Amino acid sequence: MFELKNNQIKSFKDNGYLVVKSFFKSSLIKKASLKLKSLNPKKIIKSWTETEPGVPLAVYSALGSKKNDFYKIASSKKILKTASQLMNEKVYVWHSKINVKDKWAGTAEYYHQDQVYWRDRGYKSDKMLSCMIPLDKHNSQNAGLKLFKKSHKLGFIKHEPFININGLCKFMLNQRRLDQLNKSYKLIDIDLNLGDVLFFHSSIVHGSSHNSSGNSRSIILSQLNTHSNLPSDVKNNAIKFNLKRAKFEFEEEKKRLNWFKKKYYNQKKTNKIIFSAPIPSEEKQN
Repeated sequence: MFELKNNQIKSFKDNGYLVVKSFFKSSLIKKASLKLKSLNPKKIIKSWTETEPGVPLAVYSALGSKKNDFYKIASSKKILKTASQLMNEKVYVWHSKINVKDKWAGTAEYYHQDQVYWRDRGYKSDKMLSCMIPLDKHNSQNAGLKLFKKSHKLGFIKHEPFININGLCKFMLNQRRLDQLNKSYKLIDIDLNLGDVLFFHSSIVHGSSHNSSGNSRSIILSQLNTHSNLPSDVKNNAIKFNLKRAKFEFEEEKKRLNWFKKKYYNQKKTNKIIFSAPIPSEEKQN
C-alpha cells in the first residue's frame, strides 16, 4: 500500500506542492490519454466556451457526473488517501475536469490562486488542494505548469478580473504583484512523465503559457476539499458568484460590441481610411 514519507509531507507543507513520481502505472494513463483523443468533442462540450480557436475541446468538465474512466482516476482511493495525508485530515473530490492545452494553439492560463474561484462559494478557509494527473508528457516545452514555490504561505492575494479568449471572466495577479513574487519566491517548472502526479495547495500561485509546440498537454484535475472546510449555503453562494462573473462578462462584452459597431459603421460611411494600416499610398510605393 502506497504511503507518503514524512519528508514528502513536510515538503508539501513547506513548499505548497509535491510531485510524486510513478504514482500510477503509465499503462493506465496511456489508456486514458487514448480514450480522450478518441472522444468526439461535439458530443461532450456544453458550449463554444469549452472550445478555443483551433481547439475543438479545451475543457471537459464535471467528470463526476459521467462516472467514467477519467473520474475513476480523479477520485481513486490512492489520490484521496495521499491528499488526506498531506492535509492531515480526510478529503473528498468536490470537482474534477480535464484541461486540454492542445498542440499549436492551446491558450495561456494567467497566474492566479485557485482560491479566487473557490473562496466565495462558501468555503471557510483555503484548506483545499488539487491533484494534477498528466495525460501527456508535461514540461516547459509544451506549456507545462509553473508555480511560485512557498507562495501558498501568503494566504489569499487580491486578483483582477479579465475576459479570456472565449469571453469568460477569469482572474489574474497583476504584473506589479508578480514582479514582487518573483523577487521573493522561486518560480518552478513542473516536469512530469506519464504516471507522475502533482499535488498543489489552493493558495499557491501558478500559471502556464500558450502551447505553441507540436505536442498536446492534457491533464486530469482532481479538486479536493477537507471535511473540516465544508462550504456553507452552497446554492446561494454559488449563484452569487455566478452572477458576479456573468455581470462582468456582460458589461465587458457590451463595451466591446459598442466599440466594434462604432468602428464598423464609421468606416462604412466614409471613403477615408479611419483606422489601421496599411495605407494605400504606402502600398503603392512598394
